[in-house]
Amino acid sequence: MKMTYRLSRAFQRSSAWLRSRNPARAVLSLVGLVAAASFLAVAPAAAQTYPNKPIRLIVPFAPGSGSDILARILSEPLSQALGQPIVVENKPGNNTTVGTELVATSPPDGYTLGLLTNSGLAASPGGLTSGVRYDPVKDLSYIALVASVNYVWLVNNDVDAKTAPELIKLIKANPGKYNYASGNTGGIAYGGYLKNSHKLDVTHVPYKSTPPALADLLSGHVQIMVADVPASLSMIRAGKVRPVGALAAQRYVLLPDVPTFAELGLATPPNMDGWWALVAPAGTPDAILDRLNKEVVKILETESIKAKLLQSSLVPTPSTRKQATDYQKEQLQVWTTMVKDLNLKVE
Repeated sequence: MKMTYRLSRAFQRSSAWLRSRNPARAVLSLVGLVAAASFLAVAPAAAQTYPNKPIRLIVPFAPGSGSDILARILSEPLSQALGQPIVVENKPGNNTTVGTELVATSPPDGYTLGLLTNSGLAASPGGLTSGVRYDPVKDLSYIALVASVNYVWLVNNDVDAKTAPELIKLIKANPGKYNYASGNTGGIAYGGYLKNSHKLDVTHVPYKSTPPALADLLSGHVQIMVADVPASLSMIRAGKVRPVGALAAQRYVLLPDVPTFAELGLATPPNMDGWWALVAPAGTPDAILDRLNKEVVKILETESIKAKLLQSSLVPTPSTRKQATDYQKEQLQVWTTMVKDLNLKVE
């Protein structure tokens, strides 16, 4: 009300003053004042009425993927909280950059969101993938971190090593004998880091996805692999493959018995774990972003949702908008450095 009153008084004073001096300029100035008043009246109303139609949630992976499962776990309670349907749209391609670009170039009105990953938000723009046509810092607004996945160093059960130091010693004693598989972005990066930092003479065998890589690890076609925990957890628990070390600073929630590299006397690799963030196009109003953050954090802190995520081997990571924004920037720097130092590339 105070802002409207001030505009009204300004309108009256300006119109009287300008009419007495320059009628033509008066018309232009009055048009500007009317536009400003209209914007101030409409902007809060738009934020208050959001959302008033269905929301698209872009997932840069195919149906049935871990990202797709996470999107459907999140979308149902978020739809209930917002009072509008959330339509999950799968847009895979070019190491997730197709779906990420779609979000970055959509109208900033809160009706196109993305459940995006480190691949499209840090690894690919850090140089891992060619053809990236967006800036993940300038073209996107970060609503909240949602979940993460960890990676673990694995061996075939016939490999005579039970810990990471034992595996390193075994490889160095048998140069050129062993090969290692990768099935995704994290596996490529962690595998390359371990090979370079410990000067291991091993052959990299890249796979297009994790399941066939794990199948070949199980059969012995490859002997070593860095795999994400969700994909490998059932095989680990069944004793079909052996974990030799956790690649993070702390033990994993889902693999509490697997020691970290630090506990084994090895340097902890840079954090190249997988993660998801809920993201909107840059320029989306703060009121909408704040509303979405509040609802998402509330959902992720709900015990039933926590249980669903952990059952899918996903660790919930609720955050503030600032924490999500800062984490993306940190991860972009990590991946930019790793891609350059390890000469990593995915085409």
